[in-house]
Amino acid sequence: MSYRFPNDPAFDPLVVKRRTDADQDIKECWAHDPSLFQDDDGMYYAFSTDTFGTRGYQVRRSPDLIHWTFLGTAFELKGSEEAYAERRAHDCFGGLQTAYDWCVTKKEESPLQICTKESGEMSFWAPYVTKGADGKYWLYFCLTGYFGGSRSCIGVAKSDCVTGPYVFDDLIVCSAAGWRSPNAIDPQIVYDAEGGMHMIYGSYGMGLYLIDLDKATGRRADGRVRADYDEGRCSFDEYFGVHLTSGSMEGGVIKYHEGVEVIENGERKKKNYYYLMCSFGSLSTVYNMRCGRSESVYGPYVDVNGNTLVCATDVGSGNKMMGSFRWEHSKFDYFCPGHNDMMITKDGRNVISYHCRTHGLPVPADVPAKIRKKFVPHFLFVNQYSFNSDGWPVMNPNRFAGEDVGQEITKEEFLAVSGGAFSMVVFKQDAEQEHLTKAARVRLYANGKLGGAHKGTWELYGGKYMRIVADGKEYLGRIMPAWIVEQNRAGITVSAMGTKNGMALYLNSYHKKAK
Repeated sequence: MSYRFPNDPAFDPLVVKRRTDADQDIKECWAHDPSLFQDDDGMYYAFSTDTFGTRGYQVRRSPDLIHWTFLGTAFELKGSEEAYAERRAHDCFGGLQTAYDWCVTKKEESPLQICTKESGEMSFWAPYVTKGADGKYWLYFCLTGYFGGSRSCIGVAKSDCVTGPYVFDDLIVCSAAGWRSPNAIDPQIVYDAEGGMHMIYGSYGMGLYLIDLDKATGRRADGRVRADYDEGRCSFDEYFGVHLTSGSMEGGVIKYHEGVEVIENGERKKKNYYYLMCSFGSLSTVYNMRCGRSESVYGPYVDVNGNTLVCATDVGSGNKMMGSFRWEHSKFDYFCPGHNDMMITKDGRNVISYHCRTHGLPVPADVPAKIRKKFVPHFLFVNQYSFNSDGWPVMNPNRFAGEDVGQEITKEEFLAVSGGAFSMVVFKQDAEQEHLTKAARVRLYANGKLGGAHKGTWELYGGKYMRIVADGKEYLGRIMPAWIVEQNRAGITVSAMGTKNGMALYLNSYHKKAK
């Protein structure tokens, strides 16, 4: 068989560690809101929200997007509390005094968990790093006053080294308490087709927004500050930017793809799209990743049905690319995946990083019994994505193992991998309750019939695409090689998107005996 499969990537075991572990050898564990950066030498870095107690932002490094080493934090904040509380940290500990002063919250101001405290303690969320025009590394950070509130700010800090330490440069946008404006957290940078620089941000409340940046400085292109808005010198739209999506969405990322192949009426065409991914739903029950696309960086971003992205409680639009699910005979599940980044590597691979909780892993013995069931930390996962014949992104549901997704395969090769035996995951629109989609066994027959737990038809076309009709619903997908962890062997995966329901469907080849 000429089809090339990935070798065993020898993933590091997923190990749950306590925040008090002294060795700091946490690898992928406790990584929340991860974003990726690749330096000029090809080395990869992941920046993530600190949920381990190390202060600031976690920094990890990898040569292959598979094995990660924890390096430390992006800001030097150890012992900084007193300096920030006394308002004397403008020139030390990262110089973040202006951001702290905006977000600091008194206990009596909020019944919720305080993040930026009068004691000087801060909690940074959702970082993003890019290489600046000045040769420095620009870290876009956000800080919030209390969990579930909108007293927040986004700023940019800079460093001569990708791993830091980073030093404050400027504030980009600030939001006040009260949900009368976008929540100024979760920044990500997008470069448009002409090289223009923009920042997408926002979380819940009023949705996601886009601000133009000056690519020479990394600051706002219009030079506005919060006082301009408060004192009436600029409008709401002028200060907060272009409104992209409405409702309970967060963690937005936009990636421009040029020359995406689309098959229309049997003819192959090339189209250019901006793809917006975001997450919505409860972070602890139904968190999931959604996607829309546009021909303009400013939108509108729509799903397969032409609906603009919106989410309000259990009603949502946007293509659902991944939610909580479990493969057959798996030791663990993929629970509440989300808050992802999209990156095109220097060798042309499209990858998505995201945090994902999982049940089924051993919990440290010294974790108190009352919290053992909820002791489910986030792990850093990286998957590759491609496009179906409608030009919609579809994720390889298996962790990245260096696979080559650009190959073509014949029908005979496809069926020979497992004799047509597959596990299938079919997502649905979840209500506001915990929902775990479980895989079920199906068989793809040579005559084009689909049997087993789901009934319908299938068709391979174009050497790499598949049309599936399962239980009366049509899905268009992409065939990809994969390393299937649950079976400890290489195999075939199909990731598809519903043409009407906008829900993902996954197929993993199934072998009765794993190697």
